[in-house]
Amino acid sequence: MREMKENKQEKAKVMAVAVQKPEQSDSAMENSLIELSELLKTLGAVMVGQIVQKREAASRVEYLGTGKLEEAKIMAEKLEAEYIVADDELSAMQMRNIEKAIGLRVKDRTSVILDIFAAHASTREGKLQVELAMLHYQYPRLLKMWTHLERQRGGIGLKGPGETQLETDRRIISTKIKKLEEELDKVAKSREQQGKKRVDRFAPLFSLVGYTNAGKSTLLNAISGSNVQMCNGLFTTLDPTARRIDLKDGYWCIVSDTVGFIRKLPHLLVNAFKATLESVVQSEVLLIVCDISDPQFREQLEAVEKVLQEIGAANHEKIYVFNKIDKGQVVADELLEAAYPNHIKISAANKTNLDILLTKISEIMKRNRKLVKVVLPVGSQFMGDLMSIGKVYSQEWGQGIVTIKAELPNTYLNMLKTMPKVSIEELKE
Repeated sequence: MREMKENKQEKAKVMAVAVQKPEQSDSAMENSLIELSELLKTLGAVMVGQIVQKREAASRVEYLGTGKLEEAKIMAEKLEAEYIVADDELSAMQMRNIEKAIGLRVKDRTSVILDIFAAHASTREGKLQVELAMLHYQYPRLLKMWTHLERQRGGIGLKGPGETQLETDRRIISTKIKKLEEELDKVAKSREQQGKKRVDRFAPLFSLVGYTNAGKSTLLNAISGSNVQMCNGLFTTLDPTARRIDLKDGYWCIVSDTVGFIRKLPHLLVNAFKATLESVVQSEVLLIVCDISDPQFREQLEAVEKVLQEIGAANHEKIYVFNKIDKGQVVADELLEAAYPNHIKISAANKTNLDILLTKISEIMKRNRKLVKVVLPVGSQFMGDLMSIGKVYSQEWGQGIVTIKAELPNTYLNMLKTMPKVSIEELKE
């Protein structure tokens, strides 16, 4: 895949082209292009102009109509654009014909997102996921790369050099895809085992999910005191980060940061990152972080819900965390409460109302726990877990036994009740 060139002195000039369908409002089209501009900025380029055509559907052959392509060519020359970027995913045929009509290299929204992912992936797993997504993207577009080669005709069984190379490249990519999928499958199984170990220890897991650049990493830093890398750009967090959060009254939990979502998020990326998103599926509660100062916050939440549906986490318990109140909010409190009951408004950057959020997390944890008296044999294998995940009030050591008064998760208690030589008595608080 060609990468957008980036120069410290001069950013690559890009002109955008887009098709506005009847169901898409003018404001929605405008916001989509603003988002594309931000994606390009993250990649180190600048949008210098845009051409939008209203039509029932994009042309399967040229994306835009012939007249609009000519208009785009004239504008691109005038603006000295170096690339054309479409606000949708293009087929190989569409790319080829736009390049032919305008005379400039063409990228689409998906390839821009892939380039950003490639630039920000830091772990081996993240790099494998991005490479897999790129190969899936490239495979159906290989034909475009070989159209400049002469093709022989006329002989039975004879193939032109372009066709031969095309088939060779397809085989190479297919082999690479298979190897990457096998490697990622191993990583996924390892992550699943780690998840099972965590579940076996009943460590409470909360996941930060939300639209890209909503402030999830800033929030994780603010509540954990960690230093997860932050950047004011799209898709700056790709690799999952988990931190232990110590709460009031002796509680603690694990909070995991995840890759941000976006409208028109390519399906191939969702598939590639499914292993990473396993932490979301395994969570007790999803903390859905949203930039309440953004006029498009409703559409962003819809995009988040769509991805959660796709990965099988749509029915998880959710807390809506409306961030960036220091920048103002675009709707009245009454409307916000009606649409998202029991939400929490915060400023992660200014650490405003974080105590309210942490109290809410503590309440959820307490709701799923019981106060009990547990009698165990001295040296029991469950002593470590009980001390680790429980809120312990007292310990009494007797002859061969220890009696512990503690708050423990219901799921852990259900397991503990089936164990021999363990006595459990529920207590009133």
